[in-house]
Amino acid sequence: MFIFLKKMLAPPVFNDDEKTHHAYLLHTILWGLIFVPIPYVSYTLLKTPEFTARALTQGIIGEAINFFLLFLLHRGYVYAASMIQISSFWFFFTISAVTGGGVHGEAYLLGYPLVIVIAGILASGRVTFAITALSLIAGGAMVYAEAQEKLVFAAPGSSMSIWVISLAIFPMGMILQYLSRNTVEKILHRAHASEEKYRLISQVSSDYTFTTEVQKNGEAGLSWVAGAFEKMTGYTYEEYLASGSWLAHVHPDDREKDTQDMESLHKNQDIKSEIRTFTKNGEIRWEQIFAHPIWDEKENRLIGIYGAVRDITEQKKNGSNAGARTRSPANLSG
Repeated sequence: MFIFLKKMLAPPVFNDDEKTHHAYLLHTILWGLIFVPIPYVSYTLLKTPEFTARALTQGIIGEAINFFLLFLLHRGYVYAASMIQISSFWFFFTISAVTGGGVHGEAYLLGYPLVIVIAGILASGRVTFAITALSLIAGGAMVYAEAQEKLVFAAPGSSMSIWVISLAIFPMGMILQYLSRNTVEKILHRAHASEEKYRLISQVSSDYTFTTEVQKNGEAGLSWVAGAFEKMTGYTYEEYLASGSWLAHVHPDDREKDTQDMESLHKNQDIKSEIRTFTKNGEIRWEQIFAHPIWDEKENRLIGIYGAVRDITEQKKNGSNAGARTRSPANLSG
């Protein structure tokens, strides 16, 4: 029994990091929701016993759903559990609003915003938009029903009852804010670690990678670089763009070859090419380019390029020196 409880209290871990993080978010939210009914049910039992049956029914159903979702979560059904949690929570507050104070009640004013935030954390933007739209539509339907006297809603709760409900809702808001901040911090930490790793590698590397955007008129513009770019060119990324980017640094004798390479990319063909370029201090550098076209099937055109550049200057120099030694008079005389 102890092992079972320990397992339920710990968020599940999967081989997929994204799935594990999603499970952690849902696990934390579910345990927060498990404690939500306690202040509400306790207050109802003590102060408004006439609503005991309603409060107990809501509490029991809510807790049963939460524990069932914990079970699904630990079995690996993370996405399904998330969707069930969002939809069931929305229906819970909808029923509470219809049987309670309508748009004047706590279920509508506090419950729906909570569901929308949870959807934003656990689901896609479309799901969050759908939940928001459904909440507004449900509110409009309750207003219409009240105006037509088809539904008579209960009077808004007392200040004490509203405060008691806020004891449950506000801590959940705090938990959701913590999860959002924690998620952002993890993403930034990973990005920083990745950037630092890239920086260290680039210090000893003679390569860099790039992405280029291609407009409809055929104009191409460098949009991203990573690796030993500054080491190879002598420019920062901003300086390189300001000085005319790639075309301004291609050796005049290799511009025709560069044009042919671009024509191949516009035909949706990969290229492997060797081009001479000028560095910031005017030195000639041999570069081996590997480029892959990013093709838009709908527009049937090249919209971008991603690739890598390798410094082969030393190889070219060594090859030239070897050739010169081969053609020297001393060698020829032998």
